[in-house]
Amino acid sequence: MSIIYAVITVLLIHGASSLLSPSAIKGTLMGIPEDGLLNFTQMAVKYNKSAEEHQVTTEDGYVLTLFRLPGDKGPVLMNHGVFDSADGWILRGNNSLAIMLADAGYDVWLANQRGCRYSRKHVSLNPDKDPEFWDYSAHEYGIYDLPANIDYILNATGQSQLIIIGFSEGTTATFILGSTKPEYNAKIKSFVALAPIAFLQNASGPLKALIHLGPLLNGLLPFFEISGFFSLSKAIINLICTQLVIGYDFCFGVFFNPLIGPHFEAIDSSFFKVIIGHFPAGTSKKNLIHYSQIGIRSTFAAYDYGTLKNLEIYGAFVPPSYDLGKVTMKVVLVSGRNDKVSAIADVQILRDKLPNVVDWNILEDPLYNHLDHLWAVDAHKVEYPYVIDMLANCFFFKHLYADDLQIIAIPKLMRSRMRSNRPCSEIQRL
Repeated sequence: MSIIYAVITVLLIHGASSLLSPSAIKGTLMGIPEDGLLNFTQMAVKYNKSAEEHQVTTEDGYVLTLFRLPGDKGPVLMNHGVFDSADGWILRGNNSLAIMLADAGYDVWLANQRGCRYSRKHVSLNPDKDPEFWDYSAHEYGIYDLPANIDYILNATGQSQLIIIGFSEGTTATFILGSTKPEYNAKIKSFVALAPIAFLQNASGPLKALIHLGPLLNGLLPFFEISGFFSLSKAIINLICTQLVIGYDFCFGVFFNPLIGPHFEAIDSSFFKVIIGHFPAGTSKKNLIHYSQIGIRSTFAAYDYGTLKNLEIYGAFVPPSYDLGKVTMKVVLVSGRNDKVSAIADVQILRDKLPNVVDWNILEDPLYNHLDHLWAVDAHKVEYPYVIDMLANCFFFKHLYADDLQIIAIPKLMRSRMRSNRPCSEIQRL
């Protein structure tokens, strides 16, 4: 089975450096629902939201697109996962988390990490000609992209703090930021981590096989961009997954579901075509290899270049581990019981290393998987009300409890609150 997944993976990303025109890509998506063909701003307008587009330049020269759904409440930055873009937060329309936050009045900002469809830009490098453009992983997201976006938002809004909501790799980048640039903890009022990833040693099934095949795939793949939005590989994915009669059963049933955790009821065939209209949106080979290293080495650490280059870059034979003890921002962890990527056992390791976890919500649905946090048909009922309630009421524990109350007690209190459906503001000290 692992060999089959490796072969499929190579086939799907082969030809990633061959670029197609937007019209050619659109031609591979004939007959899919309208939402699969709209870009972010078009989707926002369709769902009655005005959208702004901002350009942010990082310290190392990447030009990032940052979308905004303006609101009167404090700023919330949404940080997407691997292969995705800001689109992922809005695909469920009025039932998507971004729209629900905007409806609640928040000033919603949506990041686009370097290399995705909206951020293939650099002040001097050409992503289609310069391999150096693709010399990044989640590490660079954390030390360059995220702080650049944070500083831009705080400057634009005049605020001193913001809230971050991250999904999957969006959480990895935030943990990297907090550990490598601890001064940014003070700029983050709170961090909601959906399907958090810092450890991968408990991944199972095909994903575990792919993690351990990472070094082999690294040597086999001669290109640097993986599944770019306008690549030949994206066109192949579009055709297989949306135009063939067996597209849904093969792409979602045979490939995606075993990787992320089976849950057919959450995403039907029609909505899956909407997803494929936006996903994958591109990343770098180095990014995927970094995750492979994290899983193989069972350590949340910087990229491993090999002994000699490690010595040159880090001054040590092995890359340094990220010190999660320096991530002092308030953190809320949200997990799915059927998540094969962000496994409960790995989140437990993460939770034990973070000093300021105010709650860990393991959602009750036994089938809730990795992508359900974004796209489950019922996420707006079973998960997003909790997230919005946390933002509205639950991030000021110092005002609710005496200073001597230990942070470890808060998850118990939070679970009590959830059972009784009482708002956080009504919780009294036990």
